[in-house]
Amino acid sequence: MRVNGSKGLFIFILLFSLIAGTFIGELLGPTIPIFARGFDLSLFNQGSGSWIVDLHSIKLNLGLYMKLNLGSILFLIAAIAVFYKK
Repeated sequence: MRVNGSKGLFIFILLFSLIAGTFIGELLGPTIPIFARGFDLSLFNQGSGSWIVDLHSIKLNLGLYMKLNLGSILFLIAAIAVFYKK
């Protein structure tokens, strides 16, 4: 395990790898059909995919929606392997 790595850098690498992997997966999807397969993750409300907090003057719409495919999963595994490489 890497001791001198920061949490912020780790989160940045994870987010960047997920975005890049999703982009590559969508790009390769028409030519290699297995990359087009994926699934959607939604956090909080199942219907709208969000959680609404209404404070009368401010209305917050909180939620998380992720679209993962094979490319994003492969990039995520590669990013974790590179980060924790000795």
